[in-house]
Amino acid sequence: MSAMRLSTYTALFHVSAFRHFWLGFTFSALGDAMTRVALIWYVYQSTHSPQALGLLLLCYTGPVIVGGLLAGFLLDRFDRHRVMLIDNALRGAVVALIPLLSVLGALALWQIYVVAVAYGFLYMITLAGTPSLLPALVAEGQLSTANALETLSYTLSGVCGPPLAGILIAWLGAPNVVVIDALSYAAFALALAGISLRPEARREDEAADQPAYGLRVAVRLLLSNSVLLSTTLMFMAFNVGEGFLWVWLPIFADRLAGGGAELYGVLLGALALGEIAGAVLAGSMRLQLSLGTLICLSQLFAGISLGLLVVGQLVGQSLGWALVSLILLGVFSAPLTIWAQTLRMRIIPERLRGRTFALLRTLMQGSGPLASALAGVLLPVLGLGALISCSAAAIGIPGLVGYRLLELRQGGTTEAEHTDTPRGLKPHGFSGSPS
Repeated sequence: MSAMRLSTYTALFHVSAFRHFWLGFTFSALGDAMTRVALIWYVYQSTHSPQALGLLLLCYTGPVIVGGLLAGFLLDRFDRHRVMLIDNALRGAVVALIPLLSVLGALALWQIYVVAVAYGFLYMITLAGTPSLLPALVAEGQLSTANALETLSYTLSGVCGPPLAGILIAWLGAPNVVVIDALSYAAFALALAGISLRPEARREDEAADQPAYGLRVAVRLLLSNSVLLSTTLMFMAFNVGEGFLWVWLPIFADRLAGGGAELYGVLLGALALGEIAGAVLAGSMRLQLSLGTLICLSQLFAGISLGLLVVGQLVGQSLGWALVSLILLGVFSAPLTIWAQTLRMRIIPERLRGRTFALLRTLMQGSGPLASALAGVLLPVLGLGALISCSAAAIGIPGLVGYRLLELRQGGTTEAEHTDTPRGLKPHGFSGSPS
């Protein structure tokens, strides 16, 4: 990584509001990653049922489809960082019920599902709130770096969270691992309580002449802008493939020699290790291709990478091929959000960011849990190898299809992505070249 790139990150961490936000956000993401592994393993260990796993994942993230609509309204109507503070305090209290009920000897499977539903319903507030709030924490020229660090938070949590969860599950039991997540929510809530917005952003937010856009305008922007629409559909398909993965991966790990919670955590850690490498490379390398072209090629190669796992099963080298496959999947998938978010921030007006990011991320996140529920039904019918192949196809083929769209291939190199903005909505505040 160049000295210039290092100095860019260093300068950003000198902004105290962003530093506190990022540290709290990263700790919370780590706790979420550990809880996800703990709950998936607890349900699988208790039931050994792919249908039960599919139902958990549907409960865990399915409610974002409804909660995302509410999140967008709250984020555009009220102080965003206070809305996120309340969200983290409430979700922390909800997930803390799991270890509490476990200690009392009263934890039942249905209670896991109820907590997962509550978590999923509130999840979009922070997921959409982060890109909506970042422009109020850092200067315009620092936004690309801030976007990369948001992705880096998820990848760091993915590298550390699953292996750590796997170790702690064997030592403490899955329900007790969730205590860390409850503490992380408290830490993030305290960080949010202590930050202050940039004076320019506060004045912009309080300006009386700013239009109050609604969800209908956000939908119109999505449908009329080819870059927004194509990347959203491509990422929805990617999440279908990943939704399948969350069901078949613990079963795949359990069937390998020496399989168990620890190996499941190692496989997830391999995926996340690739993601962190991909995120760092995306933030430090400048390629002679448009961002839209890079998005298409990366998604295509992500699908091909997952296909290597199927090859590994055929040649009888499942573990080694699985590690290589998952690492490469992470390398090619991590930059997708960074590049796409750079394009989206150029298109979406400030006063519509809450609703639009909530709409986009609700659509993308909603496809995964529905696919997980479907995978629980398909796995006994198709078999493990066929379901893995379905994952690879759902992830990779949309990249090939997206490359055929001229507007997407040019995205990031021209002003073409701005021309489809609905009448009356003029992008502002993001005029620099994407990084």
